[in-house]
Amino acid sequence: MRYDGILIAGVAVAWLCGAMPALSQSGGDRARLLADKAYTEQERGMQEQALLDLNQAIDLRALPPAEQARLIFDRGLILDAQGWLDQAAGDYSAAIKLAPRFAPAFNNRANVYRRQNRLDDAKRDYQASLTMGNAQPEYSWYGLGQVAEAQGDRTAARTAYSRALAANPAYQLALDRLSVLEGQLPLPAPDVDEVIHLKPPAPAASADTAPIVLKPPREPAVAAIPPRQAPSISAAKFDPTGPDLRPALDNYAGAQVQLGAWRSEEEAGAGWNKAVARAGGLLEGLSPHIVAAELPGRGRYYRLRAGPVTGSAAELCAALSARGQDCIAAPK
Repeated sequence: MRYDGILIAGVAVAWLCGAMPALSQSGGDRARLLADKAYTEQERGMQEQALLDLNQAIDLRALPPAEQARLIFDRGLILDAQGWLDQAAGDYSAAIKLAPRFAPAFNNRANVYRRQNRLDDAKRDYQASLTMGNAQPEYSWYGLGQVAEAQGDRTAARTAYSRALAANPAYQLALDRLSVLEGQLPLPAPDVDEVIHLKPPAPAASADTAPIVLKPPREPAVAAIPPRQAPSISAAKFDPTGPDLRPALDNYAGAQVQLGAWRSEEEAGAGWNKAVARAGGLLEGLSPHIVAAELPGRGRYYRLRAGPVTGSAAELCAALSARGQDCIAAPK
């Protein structure tokens, strides 16, 4: 699915900022760099730019099915939050096609169907999500309670809310609805959007098996992991047997650039070696560092950064991009 008017503008902006994926990089590496950039933008509230970068990452079609499904699902979250329900449902369906047991995609498509008053379809998808081992079943049970209430079945609604509380006793929305149905609390029916925009706990870290955030418009902020024991990177060559890394660049003054994100420290180190070879001296005087970060629902990534940069990080990235090296200005 493409959003061409937005995509064309986004490509131009990315090119001018020096963040255009390098043609010499593998499609998978470019897709992951774009996705990592999109998640950072989403955390900052830059939803449109995040959508642009996810569009580009998805259009590369370079990732394994599970990762591609996750990118499409994440784009669905943004579309859903913007109220583009048909497009969001389309992305959830596309994610399910790639990963047929993607329980959160079934749950979120059910949310969309419920908002569209397609109650039988919503009920079917909530039940499918539960059958597939949803790691946060309270959300599907709550949705089933909402469907039952809309269909006038108070008994089924009470049962569903009770099951939601059995899964998560601290789930206040389910407790409130159950209290209303049992006549203990005279609350009005909750607004539909309040239900849609739940923010469940951050899932465990594994890109392929972790529970996925079940429909917040935004996910919790990504926190950099404190400096820890890690393989060394020298100024010119990655040496996995060398001394520990210096502290992450977050502790340095000055601008930084990010040259990619990988699943392992070894891959990040190899990325530095390749970057030095491509840069033609542009990275001379910069210190490389690996910064590990947990991305909710996607697991741990290892971001390769270098700095401090003298002058403009955007200009350096533009120069590196011209030499075929991925680069974005890293957040301070």
